[in-house]
Amino acid sequence: MSDAHRAPGTAGVVLVVDHQLPSPDQDSGSVRMSRMIEELVRLGRQVIVFPLDGHTDVPYATRLKELGVAVLGGRARQLRFLREQGHRIGLALLCRPQPAIQLLGEIRDAAPHCTVVYDTVDLHFRRLGRAADLAEREGRTDRFALRAQAESTRALELFLARTCDVTLVVSGEERAALRSLVPEADVRVLSNIHVPVTDGAPGTAAGSRVLFVGHYLHEPNVDAAQWLARDIMPLVRREIPEAELDLVGGAAPESVLSLAGDGVTVHGWVEDLSPLYAAARVAVAPLRYGAGVKGKVGEALEHGRPVAGTSLAFEGMGLRHDAQVLIGDTAQELAAEIVRLMRDDALCERLVRSALPHLTAEFGPARARGTLLGLLA
Repeated sequence: MSDAHRAPGTAGVVLVVDHQLPSPDQDSGSVRMSRMIEELVRLGRQVIVFPLDGHTDVPYATRLKELGVAVLGGRARQLRFLREQGHRIGLALLCRPQPAIQLLGEIRDAAPHCTVVYDTVDLHFRRLGRAADLAEREGRTDRFALRAQAESTRALELFLARTCDVTLVVSGEERAALRSLVPEADVRVLSNIHVPVTDGAPGTAAGSRVLFVGHYLHEPNVDAAQWLARDIMPLVRREIPEAELDLVGGAAPESVLSLAGDGVTVHGWVEDLSPLYAAARVAVAPLRYGAGVKGKVGEALEHGRPVAGTSLAFEGMGLRHDAQVLIGDTAQELAAEIVRLMRDDALCERLVRSALPHLTAEFGPARARGTLLGLLA
């Protein structure tokens, strides 16, 4: 019997452990995990999710249950399940460093024969290390605290890579980086999962709206929004005075809310992003530090919008400058690329037409399904 037609449970329960339930309308990591769970369900697996914050009374739990996914909150209930039903677990996906280490021992003891996978989501120590690098370049007082946090997280993530059976990363670039530090680790790529919502014939939006999307509990997005509004957009408006910026995303701190005005609109969380993408002339990813593969880039391309960003924003995606995206690493360079897109309809369409097939081939569901089948085997 093929894996795709195996009855639920016959190949073992799949346990997913994360800090909270996936919230795909909030952040990129949740979109990836939600689509991973959907693929596991399509493959006939019984999936159980442990949110370590214990919150199961949210709409995200309802959506999972509609898929046939069980949600179990509360540490006592989770530990009781492991003691009584741990023998049924065939695959355990432990997401992010802190949730992974919290339950690693219990899962090893309760399910000694299951495959334990550390899912990095991104390499946290690389993101924190880059944050420390930026703080040092700018002479900020938090540079030492960030460096210490990066070093402690590095030790934890390398320990997890050595201790778990498999480690998942989101790009070949991160796989090479981790393997150079832990050569004995079994490191595999399971990246973001994207499904284009355009038919491959993108239209070019009229007007001159610039769109940035990012959840602001993720610090790189706070820094990017500030840099974009304060340093980049004024340069754009020197060339195109009518240019306007839309900042979208939940949990915006005062440092982002205060950017509103002077051609900048801070929308906060938006349930349906489609109208904003339809109105956007260009999506921008001005990230100065971070790690992993950036969901905001793939999402903009899903909606048929050209993207301009820093080199780091496209890391691990295989997207090339002036072929699928435009890249600028200084405020002046990025502003110039945004202006190019504002003024050139043919350039906008050429970039998106080239990017969409790449997005489907490298980040479509079929690629993720192949990795998941390898883990289930």
